[in-house]
Parts: sequence; structure tokens; C-alpha cells
Amino acid sequence: MPYIPVQRIVTVEFVNDPRRKQEYDVRITPEQVVVRDGDTIVWDVQGLPHSLAKDVSFGVFELFEPAPRVRSGKKGLQALRTKELPGWSAAVQLPAKTAKPANRKYRATLRLNKAGLGYYKYAIKFGTEVIIDPEAEIRGPRT
Repeated sequence: MPYIPVQRIVTVEFVNDPRRKQEYDVRITPEQVVVRDGDTIVWDVQGLPHSLAKDVSFGVFELFEPAPRVRSGKKGLQALRTKELPGWSAAVQLPAKTAKPANRKYRATLRLNKAGLGYYKYAIKFGTEVIIDPEAEIRGPRT
């Protein structure tokens, strides 16, 4: 049976410390997401007021450990270079104005069509500043 692509949800939670009113702990769940080629990553931003959440974005996937691949040719087996995902940025999508404040979810989505397989670091940014750079593993589809 062929692999059916799915959505992988990553929760990015900003937890406000009541003792330090302007500071947030950032928690990523899961810490390293594993996706397959063709899947969609959905980031769910929680714990920020609308005025701050709208400036959160995700992007700049950098391949730091490609999956091993070889090609058979006239000279035997030769290593292949894996393509990196192009630079991109997914801005947080704001909820409908009719949403209740307690149920607000700010989402950004990336589709991984024909992504190079391997381990990536990506950026979670506020404006232009990188807040954290978690990891993602992109695997080939199950056959």
C-alpha cells in the first residue's frame, strides 16, 4: 500500500513566568519532528497575545546531515548530494476574528514536496531574530 502523506503538528508554546512578566519560556513539542517526503508540518503557536503572535515565523531549513544515498554508474557506486529545501518563511496565520480568545491558535504550514532526505535545523523567528533552531528529520516515504 502506498504511503499517504499526513500533517505533523508541532506545538510552539510560549509560557509566561508570572514572576517575570515580560519573559517567556519557549517549549517545542515534539523537540525533533520526524516527517516523510510529502508530509505537511503545521506549527501551532500558543501562549502569546495577538500583538506578539503575528510576528512569529518559521523558516530557513538548513540540511546538516544528509541521508546517505549512492548511484550506480560506470564507475561503480558514487555518493549523491541531497537537495536542500529552498529558503522560505511561513508566517503565522491569524485566527478568524470570530474566534474566542481562549481558543486562538496561530498556525503556519510548510509542505515538504520532494525534499532532500536527512536531518535539518530550522528557525523559529520573532521578526528577524531567531528565537530557537529545533531539528526536523525528513525521511523517504514508506513503500
